[in-house]
Amino acid sequence: MLSGAKSRKAGNFKEYRQKTGYSEKSIKSHDYHIEKFTGWCNKNKINYKTISFDQLLQYVREEKTRGAKEQSINNRLNAASIYYDWLVTSGETKQNIIRQIRVRNTGKKVFKQLLKPEQLEKLYNNYCNQPGWSFRTTREKKLHQRNQVVLGLMVYQGITTGELAKLETGHVNLKDGKIYIPSTRKSDARTLKLQASQILPLQEYISQIEKGPMFPCRKPTDLVSRVIKQAKHVLPELQSSRQMRQSVIMNWLKEYNIRQVQYMAGHKKIRSTEAYKNKDLSDLVAQVEKYYPLR
Repeated sequence: MLSGAKSRKAGNFKEYRQKTGYSEKSIKSHDYHIEKFTGWCNKNKINYKTISFDQLLQYVREEKTRGAKEQSINNRLNAASIYYDWLVTSGETKQNIIRQIRVRNTGKKVFKQLLKPEQLEKLYNNYCNQPGWSFRTTREKKLHQRNQVVLGLMVYQGITTGELAKLETGHVNLKDGKIYIPSTRKSDARTLKLQASQILPLQEYISQIEKGPMFPCRKPTDLVSRVIKQAKHVLPELQSSRQMRQSVIMNWLKEYNIRQVQYMAGHKKIRSTEAYKNKDLSDLVAQVEKYYPLR
């Protein structure tokens, strides 16, 4: 599997990732990228266990020269970083130097049109206040109740699709007006305040479902897509769930300090929040490509 690694060693690395929560698909992807990275090290007579920062930059430069995309290089570096974490844990190397470098993805799509708090508020209220006669069946009405709960969590708590999938009825505390959002591989857990307008829809929705998952469905992405499609009829400026979350976070930064927003957004690292605070969106689109260490 990995260059220069025995099968037993490779098996231990796989077990390490399985315990960390990585899927078989992710593990297979890691193995591919690590094989390519360690292969480059071997070709250039570099001991990957003691690779230097300058040698890492050399690797990135060569990948860029051959036409590799920023995301592709980062995928390889991310996979290698997981491998180095394991090497540190197993005592085979002293530090994970790969954590210090990534390539800035200048092609990252950033929406120029953010939604203001009053637009999001209007979107939620108008969506919730659709007249009863507009629903042809009882099922349609129940689906609408579910969807307005989903929309509220996106508008007020900036929740992601992955977090929606992990929500359970027990995570909602209507008495205290709070909701616990569990962690995912990409986000930290947090407890956030519910808005008054969310309480009744949540209460009605939870009373009609069994205890357990809040939104029991096979593909949470399909659920979010349906909600966004419906919400666009209410607010034409709405483009996607990503635009909505970006808007929520940017609006929070105007009201709270950066550490509070990091917690509210579930960002694992402060630099994820700083990316919103320190860069104007139009500047993000026009930024110049750079290599930069992430410390």
